[in-house]
Amino acid sequence: MRGNRKLSRRELLRGTAFLAAGAALAACGVTTTGSTPTSAPAATQAPAEATAAPAAAATQAPAAEATATPAAVAATTAPTAAAATGAEVSIRWQDWPDWEPQMTQLMDMLAKKLPGIKVEFEPLSEGFEDKTLAAMVAGTAPDVITGWGPVFRKWAEKGQLLDLQPFVDKDMSADTLADFNKWQWDGMVTKDTHIRFAVPYYINLIMLYYNKSIFDEAGLPYPDKTWDHDIYAENLKKLTKKDGDKFVRWGGAGDYAIQYDRALIGIQQYGGHYVNPDDWTECWIGKQEALNALEWTRARMWDDNSLAQPLQVQSIGKATGSSTGPWAANMLATWENGMGAIMGIIKESKFPWAITHLPKGPARRATLGTTDGWAVYKGTKHPDACWKLLMVLTSPDFQQFIMEAWAGIPCRKSLLPKWKDTLIKANPVLENANLDAILETLDEGYPMLTEEFKVQGESQTAIEAALQKVFQEGQTKVDYFKQVADEVTKINRGG
Repeated sequence: MRGNRKLSRRELLRGTAFLAAGAALAACGVTTTGSTPTSAPAATQAPAEATAAPAAAATQAPAAEATATPAAVAATTAPTAAAATGAEVSIRWQDWPDWEPQMTQLMDMLAKKLPGIKVEFEPLSEGFEDKTLAAMVAGTAPDVITGWGPVFRKWAEKGQLLDLQPFVDKDMSADTLADFNKWQWDGMVTKDTHIRFAVPYYINLIMLYYNKSIFDEAGLPYPDKTWDHDIYAENLKKLTKKDGDKFVRWGGAGDYAIQYDRALIGIQQYGGHYVNPDDWTECWIGKQEALNALEWTRARMWDDNSLAQPLQVQSIGKATGSSTGPWAANMLATWENGMGAIMGIIKESKFPWAITHLPKGPARRATLGTTDGWAVYKGTKHPDACWKLLMVLTSPDFQQFIMEAWAGIPCRKSLLPKWKDTLIKANPVLENANLDAILETLDEGYPMLTEEFKVQGESQTAIEAALQKVFQEGQTKVDYFKQVADEVTKINRGG
C-alpha cells in the first residue's frame, strides 16, 4: 500500500527491513446498522492451483453503488453520529499503518457512509500473522482484518475466518460480481471447506522496475517484453559495478528469493510448482523444473553476485532513512517488486525509472497476482456491521480513493480504464514510467496465484527456512530442496 506498502509487508514479516514500518496510529471513530443473513449456504468452488488470470476487460460499475467521489471527501474527520434508531456498535479494523497520511479522509468517508457503526482503526505490526492468530484463539482479535493468500490460509485452516458467502449471496448483484477479476475472486475460497474467507482489497502484481540512468550509463537498451532469463542473466552481470572489491551497484536484488510467494514466480516461469496441482498434500519443490529455477537465482546471487544477496543490502534503508533502501541509493539497476511499493519509489527515486514485464521463463510468462483482501474474524460479535464496512471498502468509490491515495490497482475492472490517467494526474513522474505494462499484464491474463498446501502454516515455514538456508547463507546447493519436498509432503499427509 502507499509508498512502501508491499515492501513494508514483506519486511514486517521477514525482519529484513530496509526501513521499519510507520508508528502506530491512534484509533479513530465512526458509526452503521444493517441486517445480513446468519445461515450459511454453500460457497462457490475453489479454483485450481496457479490459475492464470483472465483478461481484465472493463465493465460498467453497478448502478446501485454509492455515488460520492473521494475527491469530495472533507479534509477533516467528520463528527461521529449514532443512527437515529438502534444502538451504536463498535468494530475494530486492522490494516496497514501506511494509511496514516490519508487517515482524516478515510475516517471522514466512513463516517458519511457508515452511520451507526464506530470503526476503530488498528495498524498491524511486525509478526502480525501469528499475533492475530493468537488473538483469534483468545477471542480478542480485530473484527475486520487484511491479509493475502498464505496468511489467510493459516487463519482459515484453524477455523478462524467467517464465511462471507451468505452476505455475498444476499447483497452483491451479478453485475457487481462480474466487476471483480475472476482469478482473484475465485482465489478467496478455501479448497477444503469451500467457505469464502475474504473479499478483494486491491490487485498487486510483481513487475520489473528499472533505473534508466544506470542502463544509459552502461550503454544498454532498456528491458522490455522480449527479455528471457538468458538475456536477463547477461544484463544483470553487465549492470553490476564494483570499485575494487566493493560493490557500487548490482544488476538487481535477490531479496525475493527468501520469500515464499515471490520465490514461487521463478518456479512457475520454469514450469514448476510448490504444490502438485492435483494433490495439495504433495510438495513438488524438489522436481527438476523447480530446481532449475532455483539454481538460476542461486547462481545470480552466489556465483556472479549480479543479484544482491539479502544481507548485502538489508541495512541500507535504515542507514539512508528510505523505505526503498538500495533502490533509492542508486545501487540497483533493476528490482522485482510489487505495485504496493510504487509510492515509495515515486517519492524516493532521484533518477528516471520505469516498469516492464518480468522476463519470460523457459516454460511460460508468469508473475504473482495476489489475493490481497479483507476477512472477518469468526468470533466477531458484529458480523453485520463488518459486512457493511466490507461493502464500502470494495465499492467503486473506495477503490477510486485507493487509486488516488496511493496508486493502487483497483479490484474493480470498471475502474481500470481510468487507472493510468488517475495515477499520472496525481503523480506526473509516471508519465514516462510505462504503466501500460501493468494493463498489458492484466489483459493478457498471466498472473498466477500463490500455491497453498493443505497444512499451509507448517509447510510455508519449512520452505521459507530452506529458502533462507540456500539463498541467504549461500552454502547449500539446490538439490537440498528434494529433501525439503519429502518433509513438506509428510507434514501434509500426517507422516
